[in-house]
Amino acid sequence: MSELIERYVHQVGRYLPNKEREEIQAELRSQIQDQLDDRYEGAPTQADVAAVLKELGDPRRMATSYGGEQYLVGPDLYPVMMMVLRRGWVIVPPVAVLVHVLAALLGDESGNFINLLLEAAAGAFQATFIFTGIVVIIFAILQHSGEDLDEITGNDQGFDPLALPEVNDPAQVDRFESVFGIAFGSFAVVVMLYFLRVGGLTLRFNLADPGEVIPVPVPWLVALIAIVIAQVVLQLVALLRGRWSVSMWLLSTTLDIVGPVALYFVLWLPLAERFYAAVPQLVGVPFIGRGPEVILVISVIIALIEGITKLVKRLTYRHSPPASYNVKTN
Repeated sequence: MSELIERYVHQVGRYLPNKEREEIQAELRSQIQDQLDDRYEGAPTQADVAAVLKELGDPRRMATSYGGEQYLVGPDLYPVMMMVLRRGWVIVPPVAVLVHVLAALLGDESGNFINLLLEAAAGAFQATFIFTGIVVIIFAILQHSGEDLDEITGNDQGFDPLALPEVNDPAQVDRFESVFGIAFGSFAVVVMLYFLRVGGLTLRFNLADPGEVIPVPVPWLVALIAIVIAQVVLQLVALLRGRWSVSMWLLSTTLDIVGPVALYFVLWLPLAERFYAAVPQLVGVPFIGRGPEVILVISVIIALIEGITKLVKRLTYRHSPPASYNVKTN
């Protein structure tokens, strides 16, 4: 099987559900093999293989042809949307419940255990509902603007099999990770805009009655919103282009390093001050007493290491040499 064919099959597989991917990829390899056997005697040239792949069409549309009827969005995006939703449904509710419990323990208001559970459950449901709505809207926009996106990315100029990225290319975009980043980033922006409107951190999403609000520095909150929006835009551009450029990686790494600094002033420090006020004896405990600073340093180091690792892989990656196109004939 030629390297060019494998690149095409791999790209098609990126748009397929996990449970069907291997079976459909095997079927597609067999289909391409049969077409090459029927048309060419002996070993086809690279141009011959490219011609067959070009007739099959863009990998995304080829993957769509294997999909059955779906709801909400088309079969090319539906599996990715469900993966994003499932990850969000695992992350968002527990985080919302944990934050509610911590806020209740550190707050001045007293209440019984049943009310605490009910408020935590209501907050988790509200946060999950908002996250789900944002994800569905994002995928609906992507689905119904497919032709416009093709024009932006240049796909309307025709599918070129020779331009397919290699299977292990580190610059290739992980569609699931990118879309999840876009969805979760959009969710975070909506939440932070609400914080900006009410003047600080709160767990009650009600403009008429936001409940207890923890004041935060407005300039840092605005900076954090701008950073997250920039990250969402970067993920969207990378998703449309299908690749990460070196400059985009550098900008993304810079945002990943600056982001924790803004989070320190907007989230970690205000919550830590409230925590230390409730439990003052922990202020002198090593590491715990300097919790926000420790989290900041660790976050920056992790972001720096990840950014450098990705950049080194990108710069040291060598494309595979042209593969031979030996195809068995019947």
